[in-house]
Amino acid sequence: MSSNARRFMFLLAVLIVFALPKRVDCGYPGAKCAVYVGKDVCSYAEIEPYGFYLLESLLGRDVGFAYTRETECR
Repeated sequence: MSSNARRFMFLLAVLIVFALPKRVDCGYPGAKCAVYVGKDVCSYAEIEPYGFYLLESLLGRDVGFAYTRETECR
């Protein structure tokens, strides 16, 4: 395999890893979002790409991109 092919495969692997889904509670790392609805405690989570999770960890705020958003009450 040539060096250009190795670089291309490395770049492709990094892009795939950054696109993998990660479940993040409360929208971004470190956020608090518990809401009481009657006797239940509800919170939400986002499924977002791992690259955006790392970006939100560095910035300390929500970037605003997610694959899906889900709410869970207990």
